[in-house]
Amino acid sequence: MKELEIISKVVKIQNSDEKIFKFYSDFRNLSAIIPPEVSNWEADENSCSFDAKGQKVEILIESREPNKTIKYCSGTSSPIKFNMWIQLQQISAYETAARIVIRAELNFLMRNALKTPLKNALDQLADIMKVTPYV
Repeated sequence: MKELEIISKVVKIQNSDEKIFKFYSDFRNLSAIIPPEVSNWEADENSCSFDAKGQKVEILIESREPNKTIKYCSGTSSPIKFNMWIQLQQISAYETAARIVIRAELNFLMRNALKTPLKNALDQLADIMKVTPYV
């Protein structure tokens, strides 16, 4: 198996790195932005689980670097083992650049099948980050 790495586009978010970090550092905050194709959503501060396309997925927060990086990893019940992180870079008081990176160990067929859909999904997530209300 070989590692697949996908990097989202960089987006500029009209908010502080502190508020964005705080929001994505707690899975309970994501309940409001879960897409309709996700079911059985459950979350606490450090983990979440849900069903998507008939698969049970579990994601854990592996580590946090305040206002800079949140690292996530797949839980034991996830069908694919992966690491994902959000990187934040404050540009000004109310503007932050962000991108999402995912790495997964996949066989050749899965890498080819998932490369484009994962890139599209990460870019969509980055776009969602631009319009999320960070309270």
